[in-house]
Amino acid sequence: MRETKMVELAQHEDTSDEGTEDENLILLLLSPDLRNRYMKILVNRLIKADVVVAIEETSYPEEKKDKYDWILNFPGDIPKGKTPDSNSSKLIFRVPGKAELEQDKLDSADSERLTKIIERYKEVQQSCSEREKNPNFVKLAVTDAVLRSRGEMILKYKELVTKLDEKISQVEKSYYLGIGYILSTAIEKITGVAVLDNLMKGLIYVMIVDDLDKRTQDGLVDIDFSRKVLSYMSTSDLSTKLLEFRKEHADDEFAKANISDFVFNAADFEKVDIVFFNSWKFTEDSFPIRVALRKKTIISKQEERKVKQKGETPAKIEKEEKALAKVKHKYKNVMREINKMEKFHFDDESAYEAQNNLRRRLLKDIKRRELHLKDLKRPVKAGGEEKIITFDLFEIFKSKQSFMERMADKANSLGFGSLLGMNEGEKHTSFEKLAEMARYSKDWIKASTQLNKITSQTTKLAEQLDQFVEKNELTGTAGSPVPAGAVKYQPLLDEHILDCLELAALSCEISNLAEAKGEQV
Repeated sequence: MRETKMVELAQHEDTSDEGTEDENLILLLLSPDLRNRYMKILVNRLIKADVVVAIEETSYPEEKKDKYDWILNFPGDIPKGKTPDSNSSKLIFRVPGKAELEQDKLDSADSERLTKIIERYKEVQQSCSEREKNPNFVKLAVTDAVLRSRGEMILKYKELVTKLDEKISQVEKSYYLGIGYILSTAIEKITGVAVLDNLMKGLIYVMIVDDLDKRTQDGLVDIDFSRKVLSYMSTSDLSTKLLEFRKEHADDEFAKANISDFVFNAADFEKVDIVFFNSWKFTEDSFPIRVALRKKTIISKQEERKVKQKGETPAKIEKEEKALAKVKHKYKNVMREINKMEKFHFDDESAYEAQNNLRRRLLKDIKRRELHLKDLKRPVKAGGEEKIITFDLFEIFKSKQSFMERMADKANSLGFGSLLGMNEGEKHTSFEKLAEMARYSKDWIKASTQLNKITSQTTKLAEQLDQFVEKNELTGTAGSPVPAGAVKYQPLLDEHILDCLELAALSCEISNLAEAKGEQV
């Protein structure tokens, strides 16, 4: 305001207050950023043209605007509903409120001041026209307007995500407790062992698919799950990997693999025991959660060795069968000798006893080899059972009383005590918090997805524009300093904006002077 007053004083230092009151006052409203950048340059330009304009911020009080005959502003964007193309480029630099002049009727008559202003008006107008006819400048202006619009959208989405983050942080505990119960139940189904002293929690590997990034992992760590056994995958990554899996198996049974086929056969899940799927498809009454379980059979060290030596087994079986056949042949010969001795009442008792001892040894050897052969031929225990189970988170919390009775010991280790109802000073039950968590999270996922999409598109567009500017050497000579972090083509846009603002102010002053002389322009 101080600089505005200085301009007015400079223009009217020899004019009485009464004369000033009769002036057709012009007000230009700019955003704080543009006012700070353009104020000094624009004031100097207008002083040279002998034009007085009050330059204020867009927040200028309404009651103070009444004294002005002309109120100008500069939106600097593409109006809503307009397509961002070459036809809308002029709209970016529009200055609503300016005087509409008829070019062929611009006549200075005998006024030296009006002559000076009209000359300046035509000069600035020519500069603007030349730029607006340049297709490279038009493309630059439109693309920059799109980038600025997207930048504003990015800020709005960031604010929304931050607000949702704050809301989620107040209700998220119930969600993690519910997941903890589901995972503990799943672990028990897999191992047949209840969760005791967090032992099984540290042995079973879990992947979370719920699009909350690492938030759910952090929440589970807070209720004593080990971070080393927790991993995360977004639904978009899951979909991408599923398509890749189908392509890899285009010629086999998994060409049209579903989620179950993929999870239980893809390398990405080879070391994962539980996959937790939450697609946030909840209703007022139901909150379905799908859990993929890979139920492993606990095998002995001997079984492990058999698995490792699986390739050697056929040769061992063949060798053992030949050895067994030899022992059986010896046994058959011994039995033939014993039968002869018994038939002919052989008198040599020691010889008979020796044959009997040999028979017993051979028989024992035959049984041992048969058992060994049977063991070699017996398949290794199956790797386990694979299935997908659906839980209802809402139902778990609705039936929390009976659940707590059944899971008292487990609840203590998981921190489920809060499920018994409201804690002192809290306004919502755990079930209500879970419902709020579901709503906030769904909104957070939508906002985050949109934010990431717009940010990625904006970054690519900005890179393309930088290359275009460099290739076509689009720079300007505006005297205003380029703000820190501003794009390198900003001086060119600043130069055009300043011309458009000056042109609008000049048009108003020309109209004022023409009207004072009783002329129409």
